[in-house]
Amino acid sequence: MKFKSLNKVGGGALILLISGVICKCLGAFFRLPLTNMLGIEGIGVFQLVMSLYAFALVVTSGGVSSSLSKLISSARASERTEKVRIYLKQALLISVGIGLGLGVLFLIFGKYIAIFQNIENPSSYYLFALMLPLGAGLATLRGYFQGYENMLPTALSQIIEQVVKFAFGLLFAYYFSKFGMVQGVFGAFLGVTLSELVSLIFLFIYYEVKKHGKKEIYSKEFLKSTRKEFNSANFPLTLSASILPLVNAFEGLVIIPRLVRSGLTSSFATELFGLQAGVVGAILNFPLIISIAVTTALLPNISYHISKGSGGKVIIEKGLKTLLYLILPTTFGMVAISKEVLDLVYNDMTPLLISIAFNLMFYGGFSIVFTALMQYIIMLLQANGQFNFILLITIIGGAIKATLSFTLSAIPSINIYAILLGNIAMTTLVCLLGLVKLKKLVSFSLPISQVAVLFFGTALMYLAVYTFVNSSYFSPIVNILLGVVLGVVVYVVLTISFLLKIFTRKKVKNTV
Repeated sequence: MKFKSLNKVGGGALILLISGVICKCLGAFFRLPLTNMLGIEGIGVFQLVMSLYAFALVVTSGGVSSSLSKLISSARASERTEKVRIYLKQALLISVGIGLGLGVLFLIFGKYIAIFQNIENPSSYYLFALMLPLGAGLATLRGYFQGYENMLPTALSQIIEQVVKFAFGLLFAYYFSKFGMVQGVFGAFLGVTLSELVSLIFLFIYYEVKKHGKKEIYSKEFLKSTRKEFNSANFPLTLSASILPLVNAFEGLVIIPRLVRSGLTSSFATELFGLQAGVVGAILNFPLIISIAVTTALLPNISYHISKGSGGKVIIEKGLKTLLYLILPTTFGMVAISKEVLDLVYNDMTPLLISIAFNLMFYGGFSIVFTALMQYIIMLLQANGQFNFILLITIIGGAIKATLSFTLSAIPSINIYAILLGNIAMTTLVCLLGLVKLKKLVSFSLPISQVAVLFFGTALMYLAVYTFVNSSYFSPIVNILLGVVLGVVVYVVLTISFLLKIFTRKKVKNTV
C-alpha cells in the first residue's frame, strides 16, 4: 500500500517536474527577448515591480494553496469529505477578497510607490487590481486539486499561463516599448494579466467537470467550526509565506539607494539589480522546479499518512534523498556552464557584467541548494501541523536576511552580493531550526556518508564540466551541450550506488 503511495507521489512529482521544466524554459525564452527590448536597466524596473507583485500575491493567497491541500488530504484520510466544499469556498472568499482589497490600494497609491522607486509611470501598479484577484483564484483552485493528489490540472494551467504570457507579454512589450522603457514594462505586465485570466478560465472549466462530492445543507455550527479550522491553518501559513516576498520587496525598495551609497551610480546600481534578479535569478532559479515539484506532490500524501497515524517515514526519506540527488548537480552544473550561456545569450553584455554575473551564479548556487532544503523542511512541518512554528522561524530568518541585505549592500566590496549572503544566512538558519523540530516529531534519518557521496560527486562534476567548457575550442552551443552530457555521466558514475538505493523497489519494500 505504501509502495503504491510512493508511486503516486512520484507520478505527481514527475508531472509537476515536466511542467516546471516547460514553464522555466518558456520563462527563460520570455526574459531573453524582453531584456533585449527593455535593456538591463529596463529589466531591473520589471523586477522592481515584480518583487512587489510577488509580495502582494503571497499576502493574497500565499498560504491558501498549501493549507487547502493539507486540509483536503486530512479530510479524505478521516473520511470527512463533506468539509471540502466549505474549505474551498472559505479559501476563495478570503484570497479573492484580499486580492480585490489590495488591488484597490494599488490603484490609489500606485503613483506614490512609483515615485519612491524612481519609476516614471505607475501604470504597471494599476494592473495589480486585476492581477491579484486572478492570481488568488488560480492558487486556490490549484490547492484544491493538489489536495486530491491530482497534479495534472496544476501542471496544465501553469503551461497555459506561460504560453500566453510568452506570446502576448512579448507582443504587448514590443508595442508599448515604442513609447518608452517603462511603457514596455507595462506591456509585459499586461501580458501577465491576460495569462492569469486564461489559466483561471481553464481551471474553472476543469473544476466544473471534475469537482468532487455533491452540494449539501450544513448546520450553522458545522459551517462555523469548519471555517475556523481552515482559518487556523491558513492565517499563520499566509503570514509565514509573506515573509520572504516582503523581504524581497523591501530589498527592491532599498537596494538601489544602498548601492548608490556604496559608491555606484544610480544607473549602474539599477543594472546590477536587474542583473542579479532578472538575468542571474532567471537562470539560477531553474533548479528550484525540482524542490517545488517534490514538495507540492508530497504535502497531501504525507498529510494523509499523518492523519492515518502512519507518519509517512519512508516517503519523507525517499523524497529528501531524491531532492538532494537532483538539486545538487542541476544547480552547480548550471553554474559550471554559466559563462558560456551568458556569452551566448547576452552577447551585448560587457565583460565586467559577465564577470559579476558568473560570481553571482557561483555564490547563488549555495543559496539555491539551501532554499530547496528549506522548502522541503517547511513542507514537512506543514504536514505535521506546525503552522505557528513555521511562522516563527520564517520571521527570524526574514529579519536576518533583511538586516544583512540592508547593511552589507552599502559596503563597496560587497554591494549586490549582500542579497545572496542574506539569503544563505536565512535559509541555513531556517533549515537548522526546522530539522531540530522535525527530529522531535518524525523518526527519519539520512546517513552522513550518503550525503558526503553526493557532495563529492557534485564537486568533481563541477570541476570536470567547468574545465572542459572553459578550455574547449568548440562553438558555445556545442560546448554547452557536451558539458551537460559530461556532467551527467561523471555525476551518475560517481553516485550510482546512491542512485540505486533511492530507486530500488526491493529496498522500499523491505523498509516498509
